[in-house]
Amino acid sequence: MKPAPLTTALVLASLALPAFSQTASGRNAAPAAAAPRAELVVAMPRTYGKTETMGLWGGYFSHLSSCANVSLRNQRGESLDVSTNVDTLAEKELVDSIKTGKAQLAQVNPGLAAQLVVAGHPAPFAVPGDKATGKPNSYHLILISRVDSPYRQPKDLAGKKIAHTTPTSNSGNLAPRALFPALGLTPEKDYEVVFSNGHERSVMGVMHGFYDGAAVASDLYQRMVLKGEVRASSVRTLWQSPPFMTESWVMGKDVPADVQARVRKCSYSYSFSPVLRKMLPGNDVFLPVNFDRDFATVMEVYRKSQAPAKP
Repeated sequence: MKPAPLTTALVLASLALPAFSQTASGRNAAPAAAAPRAELVVAMPRTYGKTETMGLWGGYFSHLSSCANVSLRNQRGESLDVSTNVDTLAEKELVDSIKTGKAQLAQVNPGLAAQLVVAGHPAPFAVPGDKATGKPNSYHLILISRVDSPYRQPKDLAGKKIAHTTPTSNSGNLAPRALFPALGLTPEKDYEVVFSNGHERSVMGVMHGFYDGAAVASDLYQRMVLKGEVRASSVRTLWQSPPFMTESWVMGKDVPADVQARVRKCSYSYSFSPVLRKMLPGNDVFLPVNFDRDFATVMEVYRKSQAPAKP
């Protein structure tokens, strides 16, 4: 089940190829004129379709192209200045593309960021946030059921089917395995784990009665509500976790240091487009990442997920 497309109005408002967001807000840093132009292959998660992904992030790519003096391309060598054919990859393919050097710039979920850092790749350098407060975007792991179900608290789901998303997802699998046992819900012992292959599929699976409950990221669930794919009044939240860092941006370890510096500087000067602000409420810029602080909870969950299971 693929996510429903953005409304026609949002897509048309956000797409203006080949110069996605050549506005004052997208040009508030001078191009790195003296530096040689570098090529970076971009990889994005398969959260939305290619056109929708470029509708959200095309302005950022255009800003990097001019400000950081980089040529952004897909793995077939097509320039993202003139094409919406961005690579949207499944989680394993996405992280492998960074590890193998097939992609040099990517947006990844927290679980994949942890994998990359442990494997010796650079920590995430940017995360959406609020310029005025300096607060980075975050989300909660939530455990949901249908509002008309008999389930009122987590332990009510004992013996039932709970959807996880994918094995590598932080909020969709690693965090439930680390945090649910304290709620009386040890995966595969107290309930049946069913992998849905995506947060949106987990939510819709609950709504259509395929799963009794689901472990999903609150921000992705809220985007479904904003897009009209699900009514908030139809869903009951049984529990939510402390906050986790949301999707962040990473670069490959083989990207030259001067190019990394240019990309970071220009990322922090980018002002989000109206359509991106609508999809990420309360976020208008990229903020730097303090990995040890911002990803402490993510790394705790990741390490617990890698620990040998107790007999």
